[in-house]
Amino acid sequence: MYAPKQFREDRRDVLLAALRSIQFGALIAVSDGRPEAVHMPMVVREEPTGLVLEGHVALGNPFWKIAAAGTGGLAVFQGPQAYIHPGWYETKRATGKAVPTWNYVAVHVRGTLTIERDPLWLRRHLDTLTQANEEGRADPWRVSDAPDDYIDAMLRAIVGVRLSVDAMEGVWKMIQHHPESNRRGVIAGLAHEGRASAREMGALMGEREGQ
Repeated sequence: MYAPKQFREDRRDVLLAALRSIQFGALIAVSDGRPEAVHMPMVVREEPTGLVLEGHVALGNPFWKIAAAGTGGLAVFQGPQAYIHPGWYETKRATGKAVPTWNYVAVHVRGTLTIERDPLWLRRHLDTLTQANEEGRADPWRVSDAPDDYIDAMLRAIVGVRLSVDAMEGVWKMIQHHPESNRRGVIAGLAHEGRASAREMGALMGEREGQ
């Protein structure tokens, strides 16, 4: 990942918080010289042997056969992102010297892939994933709400995929190299954008500016 010093994020707690918040990512591996990717939610687990990302794919998805070979994998998570209009910059009004850019948050996680077919592992994985997303609802759904034979059939139709993490790195590109007046102008501009991701970026920038 290209990560200039002013945008690079290496703090483990910040990276893990982003992974748990974003949840959904692209998992990439290379087979016979050809990159293959799947898109799925992933659970972050701290194990005695280290950090692991867990997900699952359909039995009919050939990606699990690539993972079964123990190949290296790359998980890519993208957080808020937004086009940055030059007119929000104070320097644009002062000198005209401004061009558009794109702000974004991204995390790359590298490691070794393995698979899981054990029904107990798969059930625990689905319980964890579901509970994380049902928490706080007035009537949360649980895997146990469905009939046992139905869940057993569903478990036979999926394969667990694990990424044992070797390295993580992130980019929080938020025009940190610009003067404060430009950053505050961008925050104000993003607050009125139509896309939710743009407003999220503005809010995230605001948090970092103490607004």
